[in-house]
Formats: sequence, C-alpha cells, structure tokens
Amino acid sequence: MKKIIVNSGWLIALLLTVMNLWMWDSQLQFSNYSENNLKMAVLQLVHVILIIAELWLLMQLGRTLKRHRLGRTRVVTTWLVLVAYGAGSVLLQLVWKEQFYFSDLLNAVFPITRNIFPLATAYIIAMATFPRVNELSEVNRRFLGKVLVGMFLVATVFYNDLWGIKDSQNVLFYLMVMMVGAAFDGIELPDHWRRFVKRWGTVTLLVTAVLAMLMPTISVTIHYDMSTANRFSNLSDGLLVLVALGMFLLQKNQVIGEHQILNGGIYSSLVLAGLPLLRSHYVGFAAGHVGNLGLKILLVTIIAGAVMAVGFVANWCLRRLFSSLAITQHYKRWVEELPSHLMEWPAWLKKFCHRHWPALTAVGVAYGLAVISNLLMFTSWKVNPAGSMTFDNYIYLLTARQGTLLFTALLIWLVFKLVQSLVKRYWLALSIVVPLIIIWGIANRIKLITREEPILPSDVMMYQAYGNMLKLVSAWIPITGAVVYVITIGLGIYLDRKLPVPAPSTKRRCIWTVLTVLFFGSSIFWNHTDSRISTVIEGLGDHPIFYNQQDGARENGPIIQFLNNIDITVMEKPAGYSKARMEKIAREYQVVAEEINKDWKNSLSSQTIMFNDVWPEIP
Repeated sequence: MKKIIVNSGWLIALLLTVMNLWMWDSQLQFSNYSENNLKMAVLQLVHVILIIAELWLLMQLGRTLKRHRLGRTRVVTTWLVLVAYGAGSVLLQLVWKEQFYFSDLLNAVFPITRNIFPLATAYIIAMATFPRVNELSEVNRRFLGKVLVGMFLVATVFYNDLWGIKDSQNVLFYLMVMMVGAAFDGIELPDHWRRFVKRWGTVTLLVTAVLAMLMPTISVTIHYDMSTANRFSNLSDGLLVLVALGMFLLQKNQVIGEHQILNGGIYSSLVLAGLPLLRSHYVGFAAGHVGNLGLKILLVTIIAGAVMAVGFVANWCLRRLFSSLAITQHYKRWVEELPSHLMEWPAWLKKFCHRHWPALTAVGVAYGLAVISNLLMFTSWKVNPAGSMTFDNYIYLLTARQGTLLFTALLIWLVFKLVQSLVKRYWLALSIVVPLIIIWGIANRIKLITREEPILPSDVMMYQAYGNMLKLVSAWIPITGAVVYVITIGLGIYLDRKLPVPAPSTKRRCIWTVLTVLFFGSSIFWNHTDSRISTVIEGLGDHPIFYNQQDGARENGPIIQFLNNIDITVMEKPAGYSKARMEKIAREYQVVAEEINKDWKNSLSSQTIMFNDVWPEIP
C-alpha cells in the first residue's frame, strides 16, 4: 500500500498543483475571504499544503528534464502543443460563449512572448537548456542549488521582492525552482542525514504552518488589515522551498512520475488547467455553485481531477495523431535543420528568405498596401478617436487598429492569390493587384473629400454614372492612373520573363479560389449580430459606424468598410406591411379627407403654419 502511495505521489502532487493554480483566483471566495477566524486559519493551512505540492512537482520536473536530452523536435512540438491548446481555447470561447477578442488570438499564437502561462514557458525553456546542467561539476551544481535556495530564504527574511519573484507568476520563479531540483539531482543521503532532514523538515513544516495560520491575526493586529496575511503562504516562501526540497531529497534519487513527464501527460494537464481562457471557465463554474467553503474546495478538487483526465487523454490523442500523419517526417527533418547556435541563425534566416522570397514578398506587399490604403482615408496626420486625446494617425493605425490592418492585408493577399491562380503568373498578378488597391484607396479618398463618405456598393452598381463621377476630379488623375497601370502590367510581364516564379499547382489554385470566395462572401454575415462570423469580425476591431461613413472608413479602411456596406438592413419590415395594405390605408384617408373638405372654409388668419427648414448639404 505504501509503495502504491509513493508511486502515485506525482498524481497527488499534480492534482494539488492544479488546485493551487485556481483556488486563489479573484472569482472564488477563498482569496477574498478576509475574516480573522478559524476558517481563515484553515484556508492558510490548505494553501501551505498546495504550495508544497507544487514546489515538489516543479523540482521533479527539473530533475527529469535535466536527465533527458529530448531534442529540438520535442521542444518545438511542446511549444506547438501550447499554441494548439491556446487556439482551441479561443475557438471554444467563440463557439460556446460567442466571444472573440483579437488580444486572445495574439495570446494563443504568441504564448511565450505574451507570457500567458509562465509555467509552460519555463517548462519549454527547461527542456531546451537543463541538459546542459550535466556539463557542470557536482560541486558547481550543488553550489548553484544552494545559491538559489539562499535567494528564496533572503527574500523571505526581509519580506521584500529582491529578485522579482514575489508574485511567483513569472518564468524566472518557475525556472529557479525547477533548477533547484536539477542542481540537487543525484544526491544519496546517508542515514544520519536522512534522519536530520526528516526531523528538521518536519519542524520547519510545523513552524511554517503555524506562522501561516497566525499571520492573519498578526497582520490585523499590526496593520489593521490583511496586507501581510500571506507572508508565509506564498510560492516563493523560502521555508516552504526548504520543506519541498527535504521531501525531494528523501526520495533516494528516484524520479516519481518520470514516464508521465517524458510522454507529455503532466505538461498537457498543466496547460489545460493554466491557460487563462480555460481557467476562467473552470473557476467561474466553481464560483457559481455551492456556497459552503468546504464543499467548494471539494468541487474544485473534482474539476481539477476531470481536467487532468482530459489532459492525459488529449495528450495520448495528439501523440497518436502526430505519429500517423504523413507530414510528420518532413516536420522532423525541418526542425532538425534549425540552427543549434545563436551565431548560425543569420545564415539560416538568409537561406530561408532566399528560398521563400516569393511568398514573403507577397505577404509584405499585402501588408504595405493595407497600411497605405488605410492611411489614405485620413486628411490629417492627427486623429482623435477618444475625443479628448489626439494621436498620430500612423501610430494609431499600427497599434490600436492592428487587428483590422492584418485582416485587410489578408484580404489583399487573397486577391493576389486569386489573380495568380487565374493568370498563372506571379509578377503579372502582383502588377495587377498593387495598382488596383492603390487606385481603390485614392478613389475612396477623393470621394471622402468631396462627399464625406467612401465608395459604397451602390456606387459600383451605378455604372451608368461613371462618366459623371469622373467629372468630379481633374482629367489628369484618371489618365495618369491608366498610364501607370499599363506601365506596371508591362513591368510585371517583363519580370515574369527575367525572374520567373513557378505557377501554383491546380490543387492550390482551387484552394486559393475557394478561400477568396469564402472570405469575401462572409461579408454578408458581418452585420448579423447572431452569427459567429460577426463576432470574429467585431473582435478583430471592425466598427462599421454606418451613421458616419467617413469615420467608419478611417477606422476600418476602404476595403473593410466597403464590405461592411454590402449587406445592410436599414429597417425591419413590419408585420402585415405590403403595397396593397398601404394603398388601402391611403384610400381610407382620401375618403375621410373628402368628407372634411366638403364644408371646410379656408381662412389663413385662423390657422397656425409651421415651417420645417431643411437645407441639403451641397459639396
């Protein structure tokens, strides 16, 4: 029985770690509980137990990742799993809650740089770097471990965030704890030292637990609030690190849960439990059910167990899927070709750009055209979207409007791919699309200046009026545009001969055509508030502003604003409304009017006349 409990220690530690990730969220009443009574003391004790479990598990992770060189393919795959889970959480939020935010999408795509889950980031860094710890001598490893433990103790004694790890929710903290496990790996304690660690580890645990339970009373007595109540119940507490280290050293150099760590099961469960979007759902569910503190802890425990189970199942499914895909071998070869040293990256990037320059050029041109077409909508270098605050329009566009800017670039790129699929020429397609987008932007700018609105779908349908519309601008503008267009197309034909690019395959041409139709065709749902497409477009930052088309064009750019205006419902058709019904009502009023006018004597002096003076806007 004892052996079973010891071997399943990793499972218990993982469960308690997941609970520790959730229980102190502001949505739950545990973190907001501020009554200085027995319940508060019990919560402090629970917190201490959860912290020790998490610290011990982190040390186990550090020890295992130090012992095994998993390779670059495994490291990159682990990062991709984090991206996949993040993207899945965004999709779940969209389908289930009908919510989508551009910031959430960025978090999913760039989980490391945006630091959405520091524990996962530390895990990935440890996978790539901790095997290097084996190159240190045993003396240096022990010294490194002692220094790290000493840093925790010094910060605890002075109760000051000396190393920037007090909140414990950063990559540095997790790496430090995992490095403690890596540094003290391989120690076989003699019997007298084991007795010493057991004795003083137990004493340290009891003292820390008592101090944690008393700190709310001490904090209220000294500060009249709970500002220092968690002094001995936080992850970076040096005494708790010592207790976890003592438990770690008593394992006789045995790694518990090594298989689950190496196959990714523990990592998968931690990521599913810790991603902010998913965590908010778990915590929200627990917060909305059961009012009793004890029952709520039980509910959190059950949810944590369920998430762990899903994490292990998802990890098993991903591993099976990854091993069965035909592209897996190509992916492994590509990863193995990545540089292993920092100085090799410039040459690799140069080679990558040389190999994929057509695709990179098309993407860069599409983004540049998106920027130019959006900037053309401004008549001044300043913009005041907040009313009282003024910004440079290009700074505002490249920061606050990045979502719509990227979506515009995607639409332009799809137009380019569609044209390339039709003409089968790279440079010719580029020479057709680039001037077309620029002319579209200039035309919208001219109409904004003359009519204070961009080009609308109704304008495009009025092809009979194109002649009159051209009279609004100087003759040299369309002539110059046509000449430049012809010259650009000629340049494209010339480049296709001098610098040919292979035409896309029939399969890819079909794919680009279908994607272009789907993306542009989706605009008929943009204004349907009950559709997921509308939720996504709004989350990217699309603000149609139909009542002020000028502001709408400046916010969204000419392309997106044009698509916004394709499907507009000005007024819902009332029930029973028809032409026949209106004619019937008109006849009824006509009969009544004739009856009244039979005996009506018109006398201007006995009438009150009201004028509604309306002046049309004349450009």
